[in-house]
Amino acid sequence: MPKTRISFVTPGLLLTALLILSCSSDEVAQKEERPVSVRATVVSISDEQVTRSFTGSLEGEKQADIYAKIAEVVERVEVREGRRVSEGQMLIMLDKSGPSSMYRNTESLFRNAEKNFHKMEYLYKEGAVSEAQFDAARTEYEVSRASFEAAARLVEIQSPISGIVTSLDVSVGDYLNLGQKLATIASVDRLRAKFGVNSRDVAHINEGDAVTVSAAEIAHGAEGRVVSVSRSADPNTRAFQVEVLLDNTELLYRPGMFVRVSTVVEELHDVVVIPRDAVVDLDGRETVFIVSGEIAHKRPVTLGVELDGRAVITDGLNAGDTLVTLGQSYLDEGFKVNVAGLEKSGP
Repeated sequence: MPKTRISFVTPGLLLTALLILSCSSDEVAQKEERPVSVRATVVSISDEQVTRSFTGSLEGEKQADIYAKIAEVVERVEVREGRRVSEGQMLIMLDKSGPSSMYRNTESLFRNAEKNFHKMEYLYKEGAVSEAQFDAARTEYEVSRASFEAAARLVEIQSPISGIVTSLDVSVGDYLNLGQKLATIASVDRLRAKFGVNSRDVAHINEGDAVTVSAAEIAHGAEGRVVSVSRSADPNTRAFQVEVLLDNTELLYRPGMFVRVSTVVEELHDVVVIPRDAVVDLDGRETVFIVSGEIAHKRPVTLGVELDGRAVITDGLNAGDTLVTLGQSYLDEGFKVNVAGLEKSGP
C-alpha cells in the first residue's frame, strides 16, 4: 500500500504568504480605489534665454597706481581716501632737502642759469655779446630747468588723472622705499569689470553684448556692455578674460568691489520647460508623470539646460500633456489620481 506524504506549513511561511497577499491587495486597492491628490500643469512651449553669471572686481575706466621713484621721507599728505582729485593736483610731498631728492641742488642750478640767461638775453639785444654766447646761456637754462622740473616731480607727487583716491598707502613720516606703492587714483564715472569665462560660454559672448552688473551691498543693478573678449585662454586658469564697461554716474559702485556679471549666452526657441521638481529619479532614469483619463503614467524624459529652478525637456514631453507637478513622489504607473489644481505652464 503506497505511503501518503503529509506536508506541514510552518507558521513563518504562512505569515510570509499573508504579508505578500496583503501588500498585493493594498497595491490593487491603491490603484483602483483611492486616487492620489496631485497638482498638475498643462505643458506648453515657450522661448527662453539661457543666462550665465560670473564674478569679477571693479576698477576705474582710467586707473593709475602711483609708486615712489626715490627713497625719501613723506613730509605731507594732501589728500585722503575717497576724495575726488583733478589731474595735476598735489597728492604727497616728500622731503625736498633729503639726500635722495636732489631738489635743492637742481633748484640752485636752475635759478643761477635762469638769472644768467635773462642777463645774456638783455646783452644780446644790446649787441654786447655774440649769438653763440647767448645760445650757450639759453641751452644751459633749458637743461637746468628740465632737471629741476624732473626733481620736483619726484618729491611733489601729483595725480596723473582726474578721479577718486581709491587707496592711500602712506602717512606723514613714513620713509619710502624705491618702488613702494603710494596711492591709486581711478576715474569712477565709468567702471570696468573683468572676469574669466570657460571655453564653452565664451563662444556666446561678443563685444557689444548687454550685461547686468550687481553687488551684494548695492540694491540696484547697473547696465553694462562687453568691450573686449580675449581670444586666447590664460595658460594658468584656462579661462578667457572678458571686460565689461558700466555707467556709474550715480557713483553707487566703487573700484575694488566684487560684483556679479550676468549675460545671456543662448536664446532658445519653441522649447518645453517644466519645473525641475516635477522630475523624479526612477531606476536611474529621469522620469515624470502625466495624467490621462485620471490615470498616472510614467514618462521617461531627457533633460536639457536648467533655468533657475526649471528644466528644458528635449525629449519625452509634448505641448498639451498634463504634467504632475506636486504629489509625483507618491505615484506609480497606473495609479488613479485626483487633480486638485490645474494650471497652464509657460511665461
